[in-house]
Amino acid sequence: MRFRKYGLGALLILLLGVVLMNQPRPRKSAYLVLDPGHGGRDPGAVDPNSGTRESDLNLAQALTLKEYLVALGYTVGFTRTTDVFVPLAERTRMAQAQGARVFVSVHHDTPTAPGPGVYYSAHPLSRSLAERIAAVLRGAWVRPSSASRFGRLYIDDFPGPAVLVEFGPTRPVSREERIARAQIVASPIASYVQEVVV
Repeated sequence: MRFRKYGLGALLILLLGVVLMNQPRPRKSAYLVLDPGHGGRDPGAVDPNSGTRESDLNLAQALTLKEYLVALGYTVGFTRTTDVFVPLAERTRMAQAQGARVFVSVHHDTPTAPGPGVYYSAHPLSRSLAERIAAVLRGAWVRPSSASRFGRLYIDDFPGPAVLVEFGPTRPVSREERIARAQIVASPIASYVQEVVV
């Protein structure tokens, strides 16, 4: 009798385990969201000599950066992964819907820009992230979003730390250069998240 009782209990526990294992697991939210600027009908800056479009550079750089952030253990989301137009106001909403804690907008500057730089949002923790990224991009400047020539930037709409990285002028960028940029920028982003945001 005792054997049957324990045998039935063990069977019930086993069945419960099978049921729980087959339940859909909650989707892990994106800890970081990368925002490739422009896209679709908005090409951004265009290099007059080569026809290189900023929107294409932004997407390629963001996709490459994702690979290195994932390798460092972070879940990464996107505001776009193809050449489509996404309104500015929708970008930060998409990031919030994905559960993002940090928002990194990926851009390239005008073809005549002297080099890279990083804008930071009004969130009090954004400047530190911008400074860490700028430190690894040779000659990069750091400015508040309010200093942009376009006025207030949409990164200010994100409720957490947010930056807009100008990786350099809009011009042809080799695969090797894109990979090198991704490698050096992924590290300060990852360390910032671990030390400041977690």
